[in-house]
Amino acid sequence: MSIWPRRRPSLPDHARAWLEPDERVLSFAATPYGDLVVATQRGLRIGDGRSASVGATGDQPAGQLLRWEFIVSAKWAGDVLTVTSAEQVAPQIMKRLPAASLALPEPADLPRVVRQRVDRSVAGSYRRALGAGSTLLLVGRRVSGRDGLLWYAVFDLDSDADDPQLRRKATAILEAAAAMSTPDAE
Repeated sequence: MSIWPRRRPSLPDHARAWLEPDERVLSFAATPYGDLVVATQRGLRIGDGRSASVGATGDQPAGQLLRWEFIVSAKWAGDVLTVTSAEQVAPQIMKRLPAASLALPEPADLPRVVRQRVDRSVAGSYRRALGAGSTLLLVGRRVSGRDGLLWYAVFDLDSDADDPQLRRKATAILEAAAAMSTPDAE
């Protein structure tokens, strides 16, 4: 047994090319297929562990950033990290995407880092019914590099984020939440 801690492997050079110059790697792990999952202070980057050009799904650039504020939930079970994210459909209006599961047989501290980052970014969340079976998650998020909270309205999978009436309701709820959380300027 050594008194020196084991040194963690370095992120491969081609994956380091995915990062912005001031972006820090917090943790990373590989899937059984060689894809890399990299956590930075800005979010998660997922890409082909062998190439700098094609993402794990083949339809996005390798290492494309999934910002923490766009991650609705992250769960760890067994050796699988399941991430549910949302995509922006209008300013501060998002729709939930189907969950993506990533097998990580040697995760190191990646699940803990992801959980902490997602939890720390959420200042508050509230579920609201919009009528006609549609629901909305209102989330106040702390965004890396930005002061204050940014409020998002996230449509659930069973809700039509393209319905103009539902979007108007979501915008009104969002504006009310933002007004309540913003101190009066005097």
